[in-house]
Formats: sequence, C-alpha cells, structure tokens
Amino acid sequence: MEFLNQMYQQMATASLGVWMVVIPLTFIIWFVPTLLAIFFNRKHLKQIFIVNIPAGFSFVAWGACIAWAISGKVSERFKSKEVTQKE
Repeated sequence: MEFLNQMYQQMATASLGVWMVVIPLTFIIWFVPTLLAIFFNRKHLKQIFIVNIPAGFSFVAWGACIAWAISGKVSERFKSKEVTQKE
C-alpha cells in the first residue's frame, strides 16, 4: 500500500512536461498491436483495433492481440502486389 501511495503522490505533483511525455507514450504502447497490424497490412485491422481497446487492460489479452496482428492474413490489395513481385 505504501508503494501505491508514493506513486499517487508522484503523479499528483508531476509537471506538465512529464504528462506531455507519459500520455502519448502510454497510447503508443497501448496500440502496439494495431500499429503492427497496419505495418503488416492485416486483413482484420478493424477487428484488431476494436479488440485492442479493452485488451490493453490485460497483459495476456494484449499479447494475444500482438500475436493476432503478426500472424494474420495479408490484405487482398497487398497480396496481389506480393504475387506479381515474386513472378
């Protein structure tokens, strides 16, 4: 309990500069699965985004979203480009 009280006191006295760094970093880390899905051109990008919002509260669910974003199917529009480049 002591640790939580110390964390609360530090957050309560944090400057605006600290919050301007902490809040964007939190959102970037929270949406890593969505960013990976964008990077890998996944077919289920919208579903990954929707599931990612509540999954950020659970490390296990967040990890599952990362696995889904990395192992999903490639979007059809990019799949055709991939096939033509191989030929």
